[in-house]
Amino acid sequence: MSLLAKFLHFLEWVETTQAIFEFLTQPTGLATTVALCLYAPLQILGCDALSAATLASALGLCLYHLGQQPEL
Repeated sequence: MSLLAKFLHFLEWVETTQAIFEFLTQPTGLATTVALCLYAPLQILGCDALSAATLASALGLCLYHLGQQPEL
């Protein structure tokens, strides 16, 4: 029974991981990932925390709108 319980726990983990990766492939997930990944480099380049958060969020929002742009 212990082996079965561990296997079920592993399957739940795989399902959760799949849901996270599915979210990250959507435009919202991509924009969020870009914003989070740009925050630290902007701070390293000399921006204060508020400016870095604003710039990273703005770039993420631009990426989101580019991903949502309807095809003509």
